[in-house]
Amino acid sequence: MDTFQLIPPALVLAAVGVPLLAALLVALLGARLAGLLAAAQLVVTTLLVVFTLGAVNVRGGERGPHREGLRGSAAMTFEPNFVPGDPTLANNEFAQTHGTTWGLLSLGPVPGPGVPAPEVQFFLGVDGLNVWLVALTSVMTLVAVLISLGRVRERPAAYFAWLFALQAAVTGAFLSFDIVLFYVFFELTLVPAFFLIGNWGPGRGRRDAAKLFFLYTLFGSLFTLVGLVGVVLANPTPLHPTPPPPTARDPKPTARPHYRAFTDPAGELRLPTEGPLTYSIPQLMRNASAWGNVRGYRARVAADRLAEADAGLAAANARLAAGPATPDLSLQAAAEKAQSLAAAEAATAIAEVTRGRRLQVWLFVLLVAGFAVKTPIVPFHTWLPTTYSEAPIAVTMLLAAVLSKLGTYGILRVVVPLVPDAATAYGLEVLGVLGAIGVVYGAFCAFGQRNLRLLAAYSSVSHLGLLVMALFSLNTEGLTGASLHMVNHGLATGAMFALLGFLEARHGTMDMSQYGGLIGRYPGFAFLFVLVCLANVGLPFLNNFVSEMLILAGLFDPSVVSPLGYGLAVAGASGIFLSAWYTFTMLRRVLFGPPIAPPLREGVTPAMALPEALGYLIPAALCVVLGLYPQPVLDSVKGDVAVVAQQADLARMRQGLPPSTRLHLPPESPTTDDAPPPGRGGPGAARW
Repeated sequence: MDTFQLIPPALVLAAVGVPLLAALLVALLGARLAGLLAAAQLVVTTLLVVFTLGAVNVRGGERGPHREGLRGSAAMTFEPNFVPGDPTLANNEFAQTHGTTWGLLSLGPVPGPGVPAPEVQFFLGVDGLNVWLVALTSVMTLVAVLISLGRVRERPAAYFAWLFALQAAVTGAFLSFDIVLFYVFFELTLVPAFFLIGNWGPGRGRRDAAKLFFLYTLFGSLFTLVGLVGVVLANPTPLHPTPPPPTARDPKPTARPHYRAFTDPAGELRLPTEGPLTYSIPQLMRNASAWGNVRGYRARVAADRLAEADAGLAAANARLAAGPATPDLSLQAAAEKAQSLAAAEAATAIAEVTRGRRLQVWLFVLLVAGFAVKTPIVPFHTWLPTTYSEAPIAVTMLLAAVLSKLGTYGILRVVVPLVPDAATAYGLEVLGVLGAIGVVYGAFCAFGQRNLRLLAAYSSVSHLGLLVMALFSLNTEGLTGASLHMVNHGLATGAMFALLGFLEARHGTMDMSQYGGLIGRYPGFAFLFVLVCLANVGLPFLNNFVSEMLILAGLFDPSVVSPLGYGLAVAGASGIFLSAWYTFTMLRRVLFGPPIAPPLREGVTPAMALPEALGYLIPAALCVVLGLYPQPVLDSVKGDVAVVAQQADLARMRQGLPPSTRLHLPPESPTTDDAPPPGRGGPGAARW
């Protein structure tokens, strides 16, 4: 076995395992190791990013010879790389199966070759959508450790141990491709956050804030749990009872599960049957598309047969009217019977489509509930002001920069791929509108704040509203912008909270009216603070500008989101303008004018210590780097963004809507495994 092959899967495990080990070591040996261990986990993440960039093909989703797009020979789905337990590693093969054999909970025997087993798996992997979020988590955890060194005086070892535990839980959620494992990590993030807020918050209301955060987010997550269970039950692996005969294109049809409908020699339509349950997110994505296509295809075939029966009945009636005085009624009776059977079949098929879409709508509501709270999306943000003001500044930074991305990442990884019909039908109309409201509402709330923490918190809400709109534009520009903006928002907002901690650590207050003229007193702080604020407002050559322009381009796409998208784009652009308004107002009051500042806290020096300065410089420098050269991130997300966009396009086609023009779909009938080819469907099925 090639030892080099084992390095990337080991790095995937280490991305979760090293923070857990760091938490244990810090708890046992003391806080003095925290900085070194934080740097070690950043090295692990950097190596993982390098390997992932080498594995992800950046040619817009053409990630292998079997990937031919929506019309290709295989269903488009996520392809996690470097999966621990990938069976190809045992055979010393460089090709990846993008799956794992590491089971956690078996729920039945293996059904057969090529059919996924009904079991919960330890399924971790990296792709273009999560690798940069893992890197963001690693960077911001290092920043949190650096700005906390020397500030946390009460039980520092426990504090840093909980920080590393929080990192491990967040990273595990980002890396999970099993839906149960994802939810477990998603919920585990609440435990370290609860203890960090309740034990080390600066205010008297920290325990109440910790309870509010825990209960509010747990309540929303329970709805998401019900939705995840519903998705699993609604999308079993589709299997055909009788495999189709071998063809030149598929010489071994028994070697894999069959998603296609076909007609048997007698001309009858044969549909897949329900196979075993699966918890794999890539498999669930394929299944959801397969069942949606099968239901839609059956409805189209039934409609075409009804049209044929109606034409036959009309022809029989015409012959009867033109026939002799004593006509033969058998032809008319046969035509009426055929028309009645076709009408019943069409009604059944349409009812099945309606039930499937109605179920997806309910699952969509349940899934979004927990992710909307975690993001947070207005009006599910009411826990935010208290929590952000009462948590330690490093924890507030992680809540805004990293934990909020669990909500948006959940929408991108789970909601859109697994309930695509509901997401395309109601996502932009409901969640997009709420995001637009959040953009404007958050901006005005930020302008009205005198507490610098709350100003940054509501600014984060405003920018996250823009991100939510982009996620439900469901085209390549919007989804690419959203993927990049998750990273950009985390860096810029996290850097702003970290720099606010500079003032809080020295003067003990976040009241804006207590500060003025700080550019003369703290020139280094003022330079970095202005830089980060400019990044937040989307100044060209800084990171937020690139992602915000892509988001607005996605909302202006006339093929998908007009006319609603135009209004949302105007709201998004207004939010960018308003962010400049309140940000520059704050900078003028705090940095310029007569020098004003509360007295220094006892035992605190005005100069920055080296670890603290590094904690400020790292995210600020990355804001500049991604503003000047965002191409590595854009290239690495192309393939997986195309997967999500094509899943949304299939849903649009099922609803009779045009697909995104950015994907340039050919007019002929699809022949993918999850989009059945036309049998006796006639012209209607050809449009499918």
